[in-house]
Amino acid sequence: MHRRRLSLISVGLVLGATLLIVAAPVAAGSAGSGHIRVVLSGLNSPKALALLDKRTLAIGQGAYGPPSPAFSFVFKGTNKGLRTDLTDPVNIVDVVATPDGAGWAIGGDKVLYRQAVGGAITPILDLNAYQAADPDPYNNPAEDPAETNPFGLAALKNNDVLLADAAGNDVIRIKPDGTAWTVARWVRELVKTDRLGDPTLPPKLPAEAVPTSIAIGPDGWAYVGQLMGFPGRPGSAHIWRVNPNANGALCDVNHRTSDCRVWKSHFTSIMDLAFRPGTWTLYVYEAAKAGWLKLDEGFVTGVFPKAVLLEVRRGHAPRELVPGKLSQPGGIAVTAAGEIFVTDGMFTGGRLVRIIR
Repeated sequence: MHRRRLSLISVGLVLGATLLIVAAPVAAGSAGSGHIRVVLSGLNSPKALALLDKRTLAIGQGAYGPPSPAFSFVFKGTNKGLRTDLTDPVNIVDVVATPDGAGWAIGGDKVLYRQAVGGAITPILDLNAYQAADPDPYNNPAEDPAETNPFGLAALKNNDVLLADAAGNDVIRIKPDGTAWTVARWVRELVKTDRLGDPTLPPKLPAEAVPTSIAIGPDGWAYVGQLMGFPGRPGSAHIWRVNPNANGALCDVNHRTSDCRVWKSHFTSIMDLAFRPGTWTLYVYEAAKAGWLKLDEGFVTGVFPKAVLLEVRRGHAPRELVPGKLSQPGGIAVTAAGEIFVTDGMFTGGRLVRIIR
């Protein structure tokens, strides 16, 4: 069961070329709204998506497939823009830009890379080595306490980055000089098995948190979305509020602390998060209404479920946007003007999509 919970996001890929990073459910409370406009199609597993400035996106490809170039995209309108390839074919899991203009990327080889403006590519952190030296003591230590699956990045104002390790069940902070420490780690949570239809299972099973995504809120704190491991019950995932300056904070649903606590609950298999800059409006990108187990079935049946994109605003019930229009979610980026971009089609033909409301 430990392995099942990572079957969706544990594809091992090899970074095979020079990396040139960009330098310059909660039930919806109201009816779904909006439609989509496909900005780019024919992409190869474009999970990595980040906003570089008001009009420029960085997109990394090859998270779950063959190497493909990372590129920048300057959007000039609803469905047009200028694409510039930035790399040879590589495998990239996520990208982010820090305020100093440096680009950071998680490679398919589980190494975190950095490129200063006009500078050389530098491997900053080998996640395999880091987790081997800082094993997860709470989740299946008898199997592989040093397991790693670096999955999401977020930039801090001082040019450090935060990294969510979905297999290590922790969040790591990394400085430009490579200094790294574990900000927070998660214990397992008992989750009901009632929706699996298997009477041989106990009523509850301990599930790993599987943190996948980080968004920095207007208060400067980190908001961490989780997939929630097997049994993968819909509605069992949380968004956690984490102090980015903490060191070794413990995240436990039964014990709220000053450095890590549940912020909002009842989500399902969160793949990415993004705040609209300067606001408390949060967008939550989920694997499927029925959770990641249903998404996994698509690899057998060839039919993948629809993804869920939620708008979460203070004082309002979450609202689903563009229901039934997205599948196999990748990343999300939101501009200060409220323009929403997502990638999807991670396994069957990737797209960059703009949400029109």
